[in-house]
Amino acid sequence: MKVYLETLGCQMNRLDSELVAGSLRAAGHELTDDRQAADVVLYNTCSVRRHAEQKVHSRLGADGQRKTAHHPRLIVGVLGCMAQREGETLRRKHPHVDIVCGPGQIHALAEMIDAAAAGRASVALDPSRTAPRNETAETRMDELDLGRDVAAGESGAQAFVRVARGCDNFCSYCIVPYVRGPERSRDPQHIVTETHRLVDAGRSEITLLGQTVNAYCWQTGETTVRFSDLLQRVSEIPGLRRLRFVTSHPQRFGDDVLEAMRDLPNVCEYIHCPAQSGSDAMLAAMNRGYSRGEYDDLVDRARAIVPGVVLAGDFIVGFPGETEEDHTASAELIRRSGYKNCFVFKYSPRPGTLAARSLSDDVPVAVKKRRNNELLAVQAEVGLAHHRAYVGRPV
Repeated sequence: MKVYLETLGCQMNRLDSELVAGSLRAAGHELTDDRQAADVVLYNTCSVRRHAEQKVHSRLGADGQRKTAHHPRLIVGVLGCMAQREGETLRRKHPHVDIVCGPGQIHALAEMIDAAAAGRASVALDPSRTAPRNETAETRMDELDLGRDVAAGESGAQAFVRVARGCDNFCSYCIVPYVRGPERSRDPQHIVTETHRLVDAGRSEITLLGQTVNAYCWQTGETTVRFSDLLQRVSEIPGLRRLRFVTSHPQRFGDDVLEAMRDLPNVCEYIHCPAQSGSDAMLAAMNRGYSRGEYDDLVDRARAIVPGVVLAGDFIVGFPGETEEDHTASAELIRRSGYKNCFVFKYSPRPGTLAARSLSDDVPVAVKKRRNNELLAVQAEVGLAHHRAYVGRPV
């Protein structure tokens, strides 16, 4: 069948979609960019921001009309974080949806499409954080990573490699720990093997992915492999020109990672480390686990240990209780950190999170928009200064 696959959200979703596409090709299906010509329409979804979910609901409404009027055998599926968060509710809202698949179940998608073609809807969700581990599903997911089609992908030079799944940080605004499950690091040898295959296939730039990538830690017997150790192992692969990693958490950034970045010639001197706010009050309300002073210390350590290091960040504006003083502190942090670039988002409550349950969304929309634009303007100024520093420099 012809399959249309649309991806929303983060780099982890992009990697998941690449793996899904490869597994569906291996099962005999054909990928198409034409949604209207497809026999199967799949959305790999994000629950981090409200806008991404609204977009999917809009798409599903149009698909329902098409299925009713013109294509009764059309198969419609929702994958990823939104599927995990809403579960059976998605099918109650959109009865024409045939597949609801959590992010840890995408290994079974070809089978779910076969079931839908036979008239059987499938809802496959990951176990809750408190449920026993599904080791069979975890093994199949690792096999999906290891068995990826290294000749496919969005770019002939660049590829993502997952080093861990899940998140244990529980930031109060974030749904990821609930929809992606507990933090699980992958076997370092599997990561090296997968990367080796990609480099042998012509990929020269690899980005290691994790919800908190620098929290990577693999233990077996008396052996412990930290993230800095993993960087060392992967960097030694012949032909690998550039090695990157995202996304880092400030609380987990030890000097060992900075020293690896300094000493390993193909590890790029680039750190994406979201601050989310420059205010201690907001950082505490967000349950980020560090203070403004500790974030400033990380920036200072990075600049002292890694010459020429480039920084990028994320900020949320309009979090519950944010004052003008808190907002000003975020602008000051952008200036102090000298980011190359920043992503700035207006807060929206995500159902199921601690903030949505216990904090009132009390910052008016107009204030959120103003603060968003003000931080973007500060970052434009800071980023321009960063770019101008390269004028006349050979690189």
